[in-house]
Amino acid sequence: MLSVFLSAAFVARGQAPGQLVLDMKKQYPGEKAVYLELRQDLTVEIRNDSVQVLARHHADMLHLEEQSALYANDQVFSSHFNRLQKLEARTLVPNGEKFRPVKVTNFRDNFQTQAGIFFDDTRSTSFSFPAVAPGVRTVTDYTVKHVDARFVMPFYVGSYVPVHHAELTITAPRGVRIGYKTFHAQHTAIAYTKEEKGNQVIYRWKADNLPSPPHEEKGPGASYYLPHIVFFVEEAPVGGQPRKLLAGVPELYAMYADFVRRIERQPSPSLKLSVDSLVAGAKSEEEKVRRIYYWVQDNVKYIAFEQGLRGFIPHDAGLVYARRYGDCKDMANLTHEMLQLAGVKTAYLTWVGTRDLPYKYAELATPGVDNHMIATYEPTPGKYVFLDATSKHTPYGMPSAMIQGKEGLLGLDPGHSRVVDIPAMDKARSGTDDVSVLTLEGTGLRGTGTLSMAGYTKINQSYGLDGLNDTAEPRYVKALLERGNNKFFVDKYSIANLDARDLPLSISYDYRLQDYVQQVDDEVYINLSLERPHATDRIDETTRKLPRYNEFAYTDRSRTELVVPDGYEVSYLPPSVQAQGETIGFKMSYERKGNRIVQQREVYVNYLLLQPQQFGGWNTVVAKLGNAYREVVILKKKRT
Repeated sequence: MLSVFLSAAFVARGQAPGQLVLDMKKQYPGEKAVYLELRQDLTVEIRNDSVQVLARHHADMLHLEEQSALYANDQVFSSHFNRLQKLEARTLVPNGEKFRPVKVTNFRDNFQTQAGIFFDDTRSTSFSFPAVAPGVRTVTDYTVKHVDARFVMPFYVGSYVPVHHAELTITAPRGVRIGYKTFHAQHTAIAYTKEEKGNQVIYRWKADNLPSPPHEEKGPGASYYLPHIVFFVEEAPVGGQPRKLLAGVPELYAMYADFVRRIERQPSPSLKLSVDSLVAGAKSEEEKVRRIYYWVQDNVKYIAFEQGLRGFIPHDAGLVYARRYGDCKDMANLTHEMLQLAGVKTAYLTWVGTRDLPYKYAELATPGVDNHMIATYEPTPGKYVFLDATSKHTPYGMPSAMIQGKEGLLGLDPGHSRVVDIPAMDKARSGTDDVSVLTLEGTGLRGTGTLSMAGYTKINQSYGLDGLNDTAEPRYVKALLERGNNKFFVDKYSIANLDARDLPLSISYDYRLQDYVQQVDDEVYINLSLERPHATDRIDETTRKLPRYNEFAYTDRSRTELVVPDGYEVSYLPPSVQAQGETIGFKMSYERKGNRIVQQREVYVNYLLLQPQQFGGWNTVVAKLGNAYREVVILKKKRT
C-alpha cells in the first residue's frame, strides 16, 4: 500500500469518526462532502536526456450527507505523457473509535472517449468505492510518471466540494530552476515555502478551509475561478549542460517548431495540381486565400485524433489531402501548405487557446495555454485573417467563435514567432433580421415574412440545419420560427444561402398563430412583441458569484407590420422606448403608415463574459425591456 502522506494540518488523524463528522458539518454546513486532504507530491528527475516528474496523488473525502453517494464513482486518467504507475483506493468505514478499511478491488481500464474525438490515447481507470454512506471516508492514492516535465497538469487548490487542507510539494535537484504561477488566489491564503536539503530544493504550497465553488448556470470553466497553481521547469541540467525548457514564449515556440519539423513530409503532385486549379483566375491574393480556406472547409472532415506526440505533430499535408480528414493540426497544416503552394508568403501556422482556457502567453508560456491550431494570413503588415477550417460554416474574415478575444502564437519561421490578439467580433456582425406582415384572422394571426441570419448566428443555425432529412427539417424550422404561443403552425417555408458563407442565411415563411388576439367588446388588443428574448432574464446579484459566459455578441432586429382590418381604427399606439447599456440594450418604436402599424425593434447583447460588477446594469435594461414587451396595440371598431 502507498504510504499515507503526513500533514500537520490534517485534523482527521486520530480523531473519532463521530466527532470528525460533527466538526466538519459545523465547519461546512449544508455540504454533502468535504475533502479532508488533497495533496500532490511531485519529484523532478533528470533521466538521460529528459526531464521527468513523478507525481504522487492523495485524496481523502469525508461523506457528510446521503446525497454524497454521487461521489462514490471515481476515475484516474493516464496517457502517453502521463503514465499511471500505481493505484489504490479504499473506503474507511466507522468502526467504534477508528475507521476500518474496505479496499476497492474492481478497477476498469478503458480508453477515454470524448464527444467529437475519433481517437484519444487518454485512458481512464474507473472504480466505485464500496459502502459509501454518511460518516465514511473514501481515499485514493496513485502515482503518475510524467515522461516530459513540460506536460505536467496544474494543481487545483480548490475543488467541487470544500477542501479542509490542500498541499502541493515539489522536490527538485538544486540545478533545476522551477517557475510557477498562481491563478484566482487573491482571496485564498496560500502559504508558500522554499527549503534546501542537501542537493534538493523543496517547494511547498499549503491552504486550509477552502469553500466549495458556486454552481451556476452559464458559468465559465473551473480554470476561470478556482484557485490553482501551474508549475513548470524553466531550466534543467541535461547531459551536463543547462537546457531551457519553458522559460518563456521563445522556448514554448521552439518546442512547437520542433514538432513541425518532425512532420514526415512527402511530395504530393496531386495536391499541387489541385491548388493550381483552385486558384486559377483569382484576381487577388486574398481571393486565393479565400478559395483555399473554403475548399478545406468543404472537403476535409474534422476528426480529432490524439495519441502521444500525434497530439502535437500534424500529419503531412499531402496525406491529409488524400485522406480528406484530419484534426485541427492536420487541417491547419494543409491550409498552410496549400497557401504556400499558391505563392502566399505571409501565411503562418498558429497555436491558440480556445475560450475554455483563460490564460495569456505573457503570463503562462506552457502547453497549458493553448489547445487548438489554425492557420493565419497576413494580407498587410499587422492585419490578420484567422483561418480555422475546423469551423465548417465560418466565413472568411471571422475567427471561429471559440477563439474570439484570445491570442494566437504565429510561427513566422522555424526560429521566430509572434503573439497577436484575435479580436472579438462586434455585435453588429452577428444576429437576426426578421421582417414580417401580419393580418388578423379572428382571434389569431396570419404572418408572412423573411428571417435573415448573419455571422455566428448563421453559423450555429447552419450546423443545425445541415444534413436534416425531410422529417427533421420542418420540425427544426418550426422551433426556430416559433413565436406567440404554442398554437403556432408553419404553413410553408424555403431556405436560401445555407452553403453560401458570405451571404446571410435566409428563411422565407408563412405561418398561423391561433388564440393570440384578445377581444373585449369593440376593442382588439394585440401585442406585436411575438418574441420576447431576455424578457425575464434578470440576474440575482445577491446570490450569483460567477461571471456569465456568452458564445458571441449579437444584434437582433425585427420589423413587424400589422394590417389594420377594414372597419377598425387605431385607438392606442405604445410610445417609443429605448435603453442603451454596456452589455445589453434595445430600442422599440411604433408608427402608423397608411393602413399598417409598424413595430421596429432592436435588441443587442454585447459581452463574452459578463462580470458580477456588470449585473446591475444588465438588470436595469432587462427591467425596461420587459416593460416594453408588455405594451399592446389597441384597435377599435369604427362607429357607423
